[in-house]
Amino acid sequence: MARAPRALIKNWRLKLSALGLAVFFWALVQTEPLSQETFSAVPLELEISDTTWTVAGVPSPVTVELRLGGPAGEIIRLAREGTSVRVPITSIGSRDTVIMLQRDWVQLGQRIGLTVESLSPPTLNVSFEPAVTRTVPLAMRVQGDLPQHLAFSSDLVINPQFVEVRGPESTLQGLDSIPLLPFDLGGVGESDGFTLAVDTAGLGGASVQPGEAMLGLLVEPLEERIFDEVPIQMSSVAVGPLIDVEPNSVGVRLTGARSLVTTADLFQMRVFVSPESVSGIRPGEVRRVRLQVGGVPQLVNAFTIPEMVTVGLSSNLLEAEERNRP
Repeated sequence: MARAPRALIKNWRLKLSALGLAVFFWALVQTEPLSQETFSAVPLELEISDTTWTVAGVPSPVTVELRLGGPAGEIIRLAREGTSVRVPITSIGSRDTVIMLQRDWVQLGQRIGLTVESLSPPTLNVSFEPAVTRTVPLAMRVQGDLPQHLAFSSDLVINPQFVEVRGPESTLQGLDSIPLLPFDLGGVGESDGFTLAVDTAGLGGASVQPGEAMLGLLVEPLEERIFDEVPIQMSSVAVGPLIDVEPNSVGVRLTGARSLVTTADLFQMRVFVSPESVSGIRPGEVRRVRLQVGGVPQLVNAFTIPEMVTVGLSSNLLEAEERNRP
């Protein structure tokens, strides 16, 4: 029994100061002038415990008008910090539910002496649907162009490629992908990784996990390389040697990432006239057609010099037809 008094008097000055400070703040609140204030557009936050259901559409209303009473200073501090009404939903009896808002759901924090006088409107209308979870791929969106001195050296990669979406069955039923927020290529200066948020607009309140992905981007200095006198390969055209091309060889200009352009193999490259461009050509007809280039590395752009050539039926074929006429 002798220990109790000693415990009480230990650090008695500090304990007495704390008690005096508490009494001071209590007295300050009691003597502070009382006030009433109306907060407009206070958000409602739904907390659903029953995971088999989820909100369908937008609840009505999404904000309420809150009227508070209490010390003026506390009301001012709460106005600065902001508040909300958290609506706990532990069980769901039907798809369409009317919830009576309760005053003790208002988040007042550590504010002393504040009272909730009214919530307007006093009820919340919520529609529910069975909740489903689906795994869907992410869709990347880019805008703008790389700076002129750079080029891609590899395809863009996002990680993860799939996310889990949980929400109303009707919303997710036809969902085939979810986009990331657009990424602007104009601000890229070097190879790097970028964190992009998932674009949840239009998902009707569905949740997405994870809510962001990493975009991996590899770039190199832009390189240009020109090959001269590359022959046009007529074997790629369905009618084969029966077509004359003028000129029969052209230059090819490659542009792209330095490592890809410098290792491009001329012997893998082919320049040809597409079968579609000479389809149905008649004797004596001359066409201007655009050349095609194949066998170049991915992400490398290829242009022929010139881009257009003149094609017509072979003179040997015309002579043979003339001889065979009766």
